[in-house]
Amino acid sequence: MRIVVVEDEAPIREGMAKILSKINTDYKVVGTAVDGEKGLELIRKERPDLVIMDIRMPRMTGLEMLLQLRQEQNKCKVIVLSAYSDFDYAKQAIELGIENYLLKPINIVELKNALQQVEAELAKAQNQDRAFSLEYIFNSCINGQLQPDDAFHKMTQEKYGFTVRDSAEIMLIWLGETYEMQIERLKLMIEQGVGQRVSYSMYMQEMEIWQSLVIIFYKNSKDTSLYTYLSEQVLPTVYKRMKIPMVSMWKESEEICSVSSDLKEMYTHLEWALLYEEGKLIRVSEIESKQESIQNGIEKYPMELEEQAKKSMLIKDKEQLKYCYHQLPQYYQDNPQFPMTIKKDIIRFFWSLAKVGGLKIDGKEPDIQEKLNQISGAVCWFQIQKIVEQTIQIVQNLEEEKTPEEHTSAMVQKAQQLILQYYDQGITLEEIAGKLVVSEEYLSTQFKKETGMTFSETVRKYRIEKVKKLLLETPFKLNQIAELAGYSDSKYMSKVFKEEVGMLPSEYRKSLH
Repeated sequence: MRIVVVEDEAPIREGMAKILSKINTDYKVVGTAVDGEKGLELIRKERPDLVIMDIRMPRMTGLEMLLQLRQEQNKCKVIVLSAYSDFDYAKQAIELGIENYLLKPINIVELKNALQQVEAELAKAQNQDRAFSLEYIFNSCINGQLQPDDAFHKMTQEKYGFTVRDSAEIMLIWLGETYEMQIERLKLMIEQGVGQRVSYSMYMQEMEIWQSLVIIFYKNSKDTSLYTYLSEQVLPTVYKRMKIPMVSMWKESEEICSVSSDLKEMYTHLEWALLYEEGKLIRVSEIESKQESIQNGIEKYPMELEEQAKKSMLIKDKEQLKYCYHQLPQYYQDNPQFPMTIKKDIIRFFWSLAKVGGLKIDGKEPDIQEKLNQISGAVCWFQIQKIVEQTIQIVQNLEEEKTPEEHTSAMVQKAQQLILQYYDQGITLEEIAGKLVVSEEYLSTQFKKETGMTFSETVRKYRIEKVKKLLLETPFKLNQIAELAGYSDSKYMSKVFKEEVGMLPSEYRKSLH
């Protein structure tokens, strides 16, 4: 407890700190003053929890000082020490809101009891503040744990100028697997982006379990279109600077206290991003309209693309194969389906390719099935395309395993297979050695001896080839290509690419077109 002592008698003023520290070591005297004027300045500066003061002092009395503090809405606790038992003094002090009126000479037991009473009142007030903090209010609404009554609404209205019966607008931004690394950066960019440009209040909440950031806009100006401003001014800049796959959704909530159910609905609708272009702030109301139109439409499966892809697989035309599956996002924008239907179609599409591509080799079906099953949980095309790339890689690896060179040992063949399967996920020599139950040194030596290349050179080769293909066959940006090829940074990828190819990725792409 932080305490200021205002007392014109030096022995009492100087001895109070010693007395207080003996009563409780947590009591801290943050300043003393010899009269009401200096006491007022000190209290304004230090904002103590408790003021222990005399009444009769030169220049400004204790009661005059206390009156000024109350007029300034300073609600600090006050204990009066006085040599005068005059009832009028006590009455005036009580009217100004004091905790106790103690007569000099000070009785230590009485002082101790008075201080303990102040502590109890401060603790109670702190608990009330926590119960009515914005964090508590919004967290309780988000978690669906708030059951407000009229008294609660009255207190929030008086303290914050709104109640949880008021309407609000909600924005949910999903970050997926980049959540842990990017959430703080996203929060900062949202704060910087919206700034003071719109008349509203905003509360942000991290939702780790959903890998998302929730922003609640409340106390909005009636003539301000938050959706338009955010979708046209803020989010495009965020997407451009973040350079990571994100899905953003928007919903108008009738009451703040109902945001829990609203958020659950928004989260279940994330997969509808498959029907929108990247960076779109998707309204839940738009999704409802799409659902109605799809129900009245006819389901279509990309059979022509599948047949083309099968032929490409059979003749090992990798360029044509990738062209086929990169047409899928556009196909479903032109032929909208329910997200789960789209994902089932894609699983069927690539399962059929896996069968064409030598599925029965060494019983590798579970590897392919595991990858394809991941598509069911995808909410954006970037996720799906990454899974697809990995699936095609597995199928092509299986085809290559049909005729392994005789001079390559089974151990090195398996190492090569693991590199091909996981090079874009940052697999290390240590991890592969662990999977093969051999030492790193032995695997490294045998790998170099049998293939003529080191582990690092092999990984680099596969990544560079992957970058070339993505530059040739897709419109992906460099940061997307870097992630698909296993690079954590597009600048580093460009550096390695130039060392290997002799030109930057952007130059290479231009030379191909």
